Amino acid sequence: MNIILTLPQPELFKTTVIPFLAGRNIINSEAILSNLHTVFYVAIFYHMWFLFGKWILFPPLVRWKLDYDQKHGVKKDEKIAPERQTEHYKKKYTSLINQSSVHLISLLQSIVVLYYSLKFLLDPKASAEPYQTSHSRVFTESRDTQVICIFAIGYFVWDIYISTMYSTFPFVVHGIISTVVFCIGLKPYIQYYAPVFLMFELSNPSLNFRWFGIKFLPHKSKICSLLLLLNNLMLMIIFFAARIVWGWFQIGKLCYDFYQVRNDPGFLALDTIIILAGNFVLDVLNVIWFSTMISVAAKVFKKGESVDKVTKNEK
Repeated sequence: MNIILTLPQPELFKTTVIPFLAGRNIINSEAILSNLHTVFYVAIFYHMWFLFGKWILFPPLVRWKLDYDQKHGVKKDEKIAPERQTEHYKKKYTSLINQSSVHLISLLQSIVVLYYSLKFLLDPKASAEPYQTSHSRVFTESRDTQVICIFAIGYFVWDIYISTMYSTFPFVVHGIISTVVFCIGLKPYIQYYAPVFLMFELSNPSLNFRWFGIKFLPHKSKICSLLLLLNNLMLMIIFFAARIVWGWFQIGKLCYDFYQVRNDPGFLALDTIIILAGNFVLDVLNVIWFSTMISVAAKVFKKGESVDKVTKNEK
């Protein structure tokens, strides 16, 4: 990660990209312009890992899993004609490789941003000056929080591209909105809150482990089912603590800070509305998603359904 942060700015950025963006007032923030090449490097970094997963790591694992399913009684899709089974196998093979590679990057990204975010939040300086006042939390910037924004933007820029290629329109919109929000942070504006709200990512590893478990672990194994159950319980606990308890508390704190600095010349009304609206919608969605988790857990304990059956029904 430190190597990426120290890579030199390409000549193309100096002579063409930055003058073009600055000259046409597309980007006015000096902080964004001076770190634009690092955002590009971060996006390339994630894409290189995606290609590693797509071409090296997952092909043998996916072949093994599909062959394992066929050998252990997993029925073929009866709706597909026999002569099209081979084509169906290839599509399933390709899709599982692509989705596995995407989840690998999601897991990697959560580890990276959590490392930098926790490193900042656990440092005594995060709870001391210059972050003791609303004004400082809204307007202060530091290299530590700047780096967090850079890695977040780099990932979401990559996410826009990959969602366009392999996912649906709502995921593209999510990537665009997330990119805009963290670009606001890099301006700088409420840069302090970048690592604060990235604590949502604490639930991401368990979420990705769950996906890999559903896709690759043999569900008839009691040990694997137990591992999935334990991971699901951990996911629910962390999700509730990080995304609901922490999330709603911090959005309340952010609203208070915005109110306190509303008359400051540096207060950005439009950016404030975008940030508050985006966070509020996400907080509401987190409550809805957690309610769904509770509903699924109730099915497991009340009806005695197996973990793998419930998780399949969710998909």
